[in-house]
Amino acid sequence: MLNLFFNKKSTRGRGASLKVVKKSSPLTVHFLLLKKAVLVVLLGSLLILLGLNSRTLVNDINQQRVEFIAIEGSLRNVTENDIKTAVFDFINQSMVAINLLAIKDSLEQNAWIKTVSLRRKWPDTLIINVTEEVAIARWGSQQLLNQEGALFLPSATLAQINLAELSGPSGTEKRVMQQYQIFNQLLYPKNLRIARLNLNSRGAWFMQLSNDTHVAIGSIKAVERLRRFAAVYEVLFASQIESIEGFDLRYEDGIAVKHKILMNDALLSMQG
Repeated sequence: MLNLFFNKKSTRGRGASLKVVKKSSPLTVHFLLLKKAVLVVLLGSLLILLGLNSRTLVNDINQQRVEFIAIEGSLRNVTENDIKTAVFDFINQSMVAINLLAIKDSLEQNAWIKTVSLRRKWPDTLIINVTEEVAIARWGSQQLLNQEGALFLPSATLAQINLAELSGPSGTEKRVMQQYQIFNQLLYPKNLRIARLNLNSRGAWFMQLSNDTHVAIGSIKAVERLRRFAAVYEVLFASQIESIEGFDLRYEDGIAVKHKILMNDALLSMQG
């Protein structure tokens, strides 16, 4: 049986439009209900499977151990064994439970390690990025200074580390390091190397070069005085540097030079 519906929206056409709607049979309705029921059952089963798989996946992740350690960064004074030893007590945990902050603290106990960053790489790798300290100079005989003038004390002996030795009152490390870098820039082009640089308690600077020549700079206009010395060094002093014991730059209008007492001069003096 057909149900007829007339579209009464427009009456100005030649005739009324006709819309025919078929009435569903009972068999069709039952088939649709069955189809929906099957779909609901399938969807429910799928959700259950997903839930079980998700629970299994979560359990697997929680139980996944660290199998590999990848070390990044340029290592000079820190060995891979140093790193593995520092993290050994922490890696017997799952990837989720491992305490990255504790590992970072453990690694940074090594004086040669400046900073450490860590990250997980699933499923089983811990990546450790290490930035080492760079020693620019010694501080006294036991400690080292980095470029920022910060002290660090490596456990190994410093006997094999060939660096300039800086010294000064406690708390002046950064100032001495900054001055050392400025002085070094002035002298390096003249083929002069600083072996020792000292700032005494009165604020005066004294220097020993790698050729054992001493340089008294004083407490005022230190950079200006050393720049003046560097400007005339090659012309006035380079050719006779082996016979010079030291320079005194503390004069306003000149440089005092102290010559070594050579063996021949000493003999002549004794004979005279």
